[in-house]
Amino acid sequence: MKSMKWIPPWLAKAYARIYAEKKTEAFEFSEAARILGIKDERPLAKVLTKLRCFGHLTVRRDPVDPRRKLFKLIAPQSVTIALAIQSKTKTADLPEKLRAASGFLDYYLEGAYAAYQYHRYSALGTVDISVTADQLPAWIALLSEKGVAISIDEIPAEKPAIVNIHLYSDFEKKLSENTRVVDGIRHLSPEALVVIGLTRDRPSLEDVLAILVVQKTKLDWTTLLALCDAYNPTRYLGCLLDVLNFESGKLLFEPSVINKILGKSNLEAKLDFPSRSIAEPVEDRYSAFSLKWNLRLHVSHAVVSKVITDLVRP
Repeated sequence: MKSMKWIPPWLAKAYARIYAEKKTEAFEFSEAARILGIKDERPLAKVLTKLRCFGHLTVRRDPVDPRRKLFKLIAPQSVTIALAIQSKTKTADLPEKLRAASGFLDYYLEGAYAAYQYHRYSALGTVDISVTADQLPAWIALLSEKGVAISIDEIPAEKPAIVNIHLYSDFEKKLSENTRVVDGIRHLSPEALVVIGLTRDRPSLEDVLAILVVQKTKLDWTTLLALCDAYNPTRYLGCLLDVLNFESGKLLFEPSVINKILGKSNLEAKLDFPSRSIAEPVEDRYSAFSLKWNLRLHVSHAVVSKVITDLVRP
């Protein structure tokens, strides 16, 4: 069992003194020293480190001068919400916290961790959690723990840890309507993961391919195509289905489905896919599909072949 505790009184006093002056504005190490009246670097560093571990403070590198660290306190309201949620858990484990957060905070899991729930293929990887911008501080307070590294939007964690979490403040109502509760935790549906993977590379192309193969008979194609209409990766999806059929030597996906996708696709402009791989060579092996879908296809044969070998071929 895990009992809930407030931070120690000596640490609470330091938090209160800084908050009284800075609220949630960024401050430097030297400012903290002035506010707390601590001249020695070691005890001051201990105070700031403890506040961070308790989820009462965030740290990031100054984008202008990476040698400098910028600190920012989490507001008391967010800390209180986090403590209320933690009080409902029996352990400090991430799954326990996520289950307890349901009903208090808006979120859904995406990326590699969510994709794994549907294909059980590649490694779990970093836990990507999409949250609302206004609730982001509460999530930081809730998830901060020894052995946990938290990246926030475009700001990476200082260093990796046993548990690596990436918080994205890009929660979308439309996507939140395409989720599934797995073991009490809200994940994006496989259909939503495919579409977001194709447009944002979160999860990776390998995860998208694995979901398509493993879930091929369970996917809700009406939902998947509707999401494609909304996020515009329709022809990317159709092209991948062609590639998977070709590499497997089997009819994994019916031609009627692929033809329907082709009919819904806008093929006017020639695009790179994946767009982030624009500098990488085009895969000549798939030239026929590149022509069919009017794409410069940078999808690696090695990646597709590995997924097919592991999940389709005996």
